[in-house]
Amino acid sequence: MKSLFNFYLDDDLKKDCQNKLMELCGDRSKGQLASLIRVLLRQFVGTKTVNPLLLDAIAAEYEFSQTKNKRSRM
Repeated sequence: MKSLFNFYLDDDLKKDCQNKLMELCGDRSKGQLASLIRVLLRQFVGTKTVNPLLLDAIAAEYEFSQTKNKRSRM
């Protein structure tokens, strides 16, 4: 069962991903980006050994997002 999950994504990154998906997979009405995210998450969960560079990139993105976030943490 799937449930709605929201997160922030830069407009430029979203557009670039959609363009690359269209180039590689053809034009679909919608849902390609969500499918890509689900596949990547399944691959991440299914991978026994994770590249340390990926973990470093995740940590850097998290830190950037936390410092950019203007909402209160109360």
